[in-house]
Amino acid sequence: MANSIKELPAILLIDIYKSYGQGESKVDALKNINLDIAKGEFLALCGPSGSGKSTLLNILSGIDKPSAGAAIFLNKALNDLNEDQLSFVRSRHLGFIFQFFNLIPVLSALDNVYYPLVLNGNYGVKEARERALHYLDSVGLAQLANRKPGQLSGGQQQRVAIARALAHEPQVVVADEPTGNLDLATGEAILDLLMKINEETKTTFIVSTHSTQLKDRARRVIEIKDGELVYDTAQ
Repeated sequence: MANSIKELPAILLIDIYKSYGQGESKVDALKNINLDIAKGEFLALCGPSGSGKSTLLNILSGIDKPSAGAAIFLNKALNDLNEDQLSFVRSRHLGFIFQFFNLIPVLSALDNVYYPLVLNGNYGVKEARERALHYLDSVGLAQLANRKPGQLSGGQQQRVAIARALAHEPQVVVADEPTGNLDLATGEAILDLLMKINEETKTTFIVSTHSTQLKDRARRVIEIKDGELVYDTAQ
């Protein structure tokens, strides 16, 4: 009988510590974090404001480096990469969704999705435009592609941001409080969309929240408090 080989996780965090400042002003933002996130998983990262959620997201995505421990992303040790290498990994393999959308107000929805593809050098002009239109259509906004952010509702703007995050087909999407700036009903619709995309594409999603909306629905939930993981439904 052939031996089964366990697939490597998308993300592996080993004994992660992160502190800021020195001496009496030193603050421990993360303490002894050990976490593995499987490819294709949808994980909800829960905890109150100031618990360390954003710091954890920054470390697992290579935006920040830990004070101690190892962060491994798609079998790459992020600690060993320089800034250019980290930027390359993020531009090819990571998609980001933010609470406040971060759309460029003078650009149309189409151009907000299209320009990052061209600027990152991933695609030519024609393919980038086709991809932008395709992903706007996938989030239900093809008919509003020429509208600027100020002409869209909050939920529609977040859908543009989701299309932008997905257009280069990343293996991992990190969403930091993606429903935090939306009303309850719109937030529910955005969560429905993210979970649908996860099921259809098998893209790994790591979504942070301090609300109960996602905590009650996600297949895996981890909770962080005062920089420590205190709960994980996988354990």
